[in-house]
Amino acid sequence: MFEFSAGQVCASCKENIVPPKKILRCSACKAVIYCSAECAKRDWGYPSMPGLPTHKMLCPHLKRHMERIPQTQALVKSFPWGRLESDDSMNFDIARGRFGVLGGPGFGYWSHRSGHIPHSEPSALDISDAPYVADIRKHWKSSAYLDGKDLLKGKHVSDKEGWKLPSNLIPYRNFFSPSNRPELVTEFEEGVVDWESWYRWRKLTKDSPAALLMNYPLSVYQMLVNCLEVASPKAGRPDKRIPLHVHLLGVEVELNYLPLFSEIALLLPYHDIKLVLFGGAVARLVKEAQTSPGSLASKSPVFTYQSPPECGSGAISVYLHSASANWSARGNYPALEMYGSRPDALVACNAGLASYREWTEVIQAVHVERIPFATTEYIEQSVEHQRDVMPMMLSGTSASPRPFEEYEIQLNPFQRPGQRQVPMYRLPNLINGFTLVVFKTKDPKNTNELKARKNVDIEKALGNLSLESLD
Repeated sequence: MFEFSAGQVCASCKENIVPPKKILRCSACKAVIYCSAECAKRDWGYPSMPGLPTHKMLCPHLKRHMERIPQTQALVKSFPWGRLESDDSMNFDIARGRFGVLGGPGFGYWSHRSGHIPHSEPSALDISDAPYVADIRKHWKSSAYLDGKDLLKGKHVSDKEGWKLPSNLIPYRNFFSPSNRPELVTEFEEGVVDWESWYRWRKLTKDSPAALLMNYPLSVYQMLVNCLEVASPKAGRPDKRIPLHVHLLGVEVELNYLPLFSEIALLLPYHDIKLVLFGGAVARLVKEAQTSPGSLASKSPVFTYQSPPECGSGAISVYLHSASANWSARGNYPALEMYGSRPDALVACNAGLASYREWTEVIQAVHVERIPFATTEYIEQSVEHQRDVMPMMLSGTSASPRPFEEYEIQLNPFQRPGQRQVPMYRLPNLINGFTLVVFKTKDPKNTNELKARKNVDIEKALGNLSLESLD
């Protein structure tokens, strides 16, 4: 049987673990990989970096986080294309290869930089000289892929050109018949609350790998509707359209499949959505577009879409913020004043709030200005750490940290199926895996409509999946 798991790396010394040497796992939490008993003992009592907790301090929490594994594995197993490797990860490239969409440029929405580098900018924590980290850093420096390259063309790709899949596997945005058009979402009795319900609403079988890309727009929807409660599918009416102004921060790979964010307009009927994208990758793309007159990236908005009347005529306009690489409430280009109105919410996917110093100003600003803000993250441990350092990030400002319980953390029902391939840990580590509410107003927008919305227990819905029932 072919094996496509990640190579093994010791969490303590960061050295590659090469056969015949066998790996050791912490016997208590089962989450951490070591190359020797000596490394395990050292990691237990001494932090990997000054100021960080030891494994002894983290172990009970890691054990609790590992309890998510049955749920996340069950989600993978619910898809015919899902495959668990021996390290419990899922190789994204193998999944893409099954559908003939594995490659760099020229593969529509599936085009992205090669390798397992999650971001186009290095983390402030990537300072180790260990072979594993050095290899990643070397690959990052040699990678010259420009996210959003298709936006340097004169028109957006069609659904078929973007997805490059058989017609019956595509979640179309431009519908050629009622057979592939979803019903008005407010008439979909069960609501769209997880992958199971989304596939049924979209009239797709789970043979479609759409979840591997749609997790980004649907995670944005999840943050706006269920985490921050600034929007609701039931808020608008034909005679009462709802404006919604959102800033999406830290944008990188999202630029490669921008038209997929039309899904938010389908899910929020009778809404007029303004979505402004911020990030270093956005600024680089717009700068590159200066040499391509007439390109999509040189236009404002860069993308527009309106769903058909049968789906509620929801509309979305997407803008690229090029004045600065990062979101800021200060300086010459204050984001709060540049786009006609104050944003109703800020959101970010796979943000890494404690890993990139640029987030500190954002976190301070949303607390001071009282702007709803939510993010997704890869690992539950990271989210809890980010929550714990909020008081430190807010020090020196006029804002007080909120009670810890208000920094709500949840398993995201629209996580990308499949564990990321991280060779030192076995924790649930997922693209858009967990949501974190950084700031939420006490009186969310559309309060009356939100109270009328059916209260769905997301955790319970996910918990209904079990490995036993899918074997």
